[in-house]
Amino acid sequence: MNEATPERFPKMSFVGIDGVLVRFGAQMCDAANAAALAFHQHIEKIALAGVLEAAPSLTAVFLRLDLDADLERLVHRISKEVDAKNWFEDPLEKRRKWTIPCSFDGRQLTEAAQLAGVSDAQAVAQITATEVRVLTLGFASGQPYLGSLDSHWDIPRMDGIAPNVPACALVVAVGQLIIFANEAPTGWRHIGQTAFRCFDQSRAEPFAFQAGDLVQFQSAARSEIEALQSDNFGGAKLEVLS
Repeated sequence: MNEATPERFPKMSFVGIDGVLVRFGAQMCDAANAAALAFHQHIEKIALAGVLEAAPSLTAVFLRLDLDADLERLVHRISKEVDAKNWFEDPLEKRRKWTIPCSFDGRQLTEAAQLAGVSDAQAVAQITATEVRVLTLGFASGQPYLGSLDSHWDIPRMDGIAPNVPACALVVAVGQLIIFANEAPTGWRHIGQTAFRCFDQSRAEPFAFQAGDLVQFQSAARSEIEALQSDNFGGAKLEVLS
């Protein structure tokens, strides 16, 4: 019996009547995510006529097309851009790095650390030492999925739901971190607290993060986080990388 032929990526498919999805992997991994983000940056940069929207996800880029355009020609051009280079080797441009203060005293830090097989102190040391990437934004306005942590942090979500994790909380599951944009229920474990506002409609640019941004957390006392509540970015520092 022949083995199934593995999928080859990138892979284009149609979504609905006006969408094209360019996939770079069958499941989330750093390589697929970086390739998707690099392709998204390229599509945004060349501003293809007839592409109304380009939105990256964990492993793909969705392109919404203008139905009044010559769709056959447009899809052919998109296909040429997909094949133009090896996106898995193409570096991301416009790199930015956020350094964000966080108090690691969340109510489920110990539980998360135990599942990862480390002590509380080791958990904090590992997370603050890891430079994670904004893999995608979603679920709430400007809310980032950050990853990937080392494999032992591929811990499951909780069996139940925590009803009211606060805004700006840091939570962990499945090898990723999230900073909550709003107070919300979640199955992810609450391990820390920032004062960082992912979204603020009063800002000139309401979304703080861009997909592809780098993030590193800096351990801080709870009193420091409370003192940073009036700071729109919670004491975070933004560096534009060359």
